[in-house]
Amino acid sequence: MALDPDTSAKITRYRPKDAPPTWDKVAPLVRSVVAAVVTAVPYDVERLLHVTASLALWAEGTGLEQAPDAWLRNEVIDAFVLSRAGDIEASSVRTYRTWLLRVRDALAWSERGEAAPARLHAEPQPHQPYTTAELAGLRHWATQLPRQQGRDALALLGARRRPGTRPEGGGGQPRPSSAAHSSARSLAA
Repeated sequence: MALDPDTSAKITRYRPKDAPPTWDKVAPLVRSVVAAVVTAVPYDVERLLHVTASLALWAEGTGLEQAPDAWLRNEVIDAFVLSRAGDIEASSVRTYRTWLLRVRDALAWSERGEAAPARLHAEPQPHQPYTTAELAGLRHWATQLPRQQGRDALALLGARRRPGTRPEGGGGQPRPSSAAHSSARSLAA
């Protein structure tokens, strides 16, 4: 796939701030990796270049082989982000890891001629446990279901009382996703 001229120019001109002498060794590989995946990942090209270049320079400094296959291994990505943990915020560490894993996946999929995997997303903060009123509403809903479905629903509601959770209303269970909740509503209809 051909890149638009602006993206291509950004990739060609990219050079990290205070680039070490090893940048000239890894620059062509970093640019080729980013050019190969930039259309398959939802990230800004300049930030993608920064994250990929940071990994490549770190890998070069540790003596790893000068090859994206070596840099983009799970254990190398994890070691890299852990080495940055004291220098950048925890959220940035997670962002670097996620971006690099997506780069690796996009590169692997593009080399095999397959589409990139679907993007999955989870909220950083889980939902609060159900309130007593919400649990009462779910129990009422479960009792209105046909025989086996009703027993199954009540069993699932009772499962929240497993060891380690609070016995009073609220449980300690996270709320299901809105998709799971809407499928539960459709069963009731």
